[in-house]
Amino acid sequence: MRAKFKPGRMQKRQQDEGFTLLEVLVAVAILAALLYVVPRSLVIARSSVVQSHAWLEARLVAEEVLAEELTGANLHPGTFAGVTHGRRWRAVVLPSPIASGRGPKGEMLLEARLSVNVSPSRNLAVDRLLVGVAE
Repeated sequence: MRAKFKPGRMQKRQQDEGFTLLEVLVAVAILAALLYVVPRSLVIARSSVVQSHAWLEARLVAEEVLAEELTGANLHPGTFAGVTHGRRWRAVVLPSPIASGRGPKGEMLLEARLSVNVSPSRNLAVDRLLVGVAE
């Protein structure tokens, strides 16, 4: 038995082996586009995380200042400033226009506007109503 030689079959096998130059170039172009986009998105995500962390730290400083510095019978209208955990803060405390009366011990409703530095160009501002004494 002799194997029959079919020229069409041999030519087809040679054409199916490997990729064409066009296919390889398209694959390289897609890979290059992905390698361009992915690192940029990672850099943007990292900067967002850093900014978010800075805002969170500033918020925590604001809460700490409100809980420790701007409380108690010593709270009165005026301007206060300081540094907590490496972040500068400034508070302006004024009598509230909402309620002009005083309590039995001379307490009054005060408005506090607290500003905490997040970065050299950004500040976190927090407004709160507090109870203090009039001077």
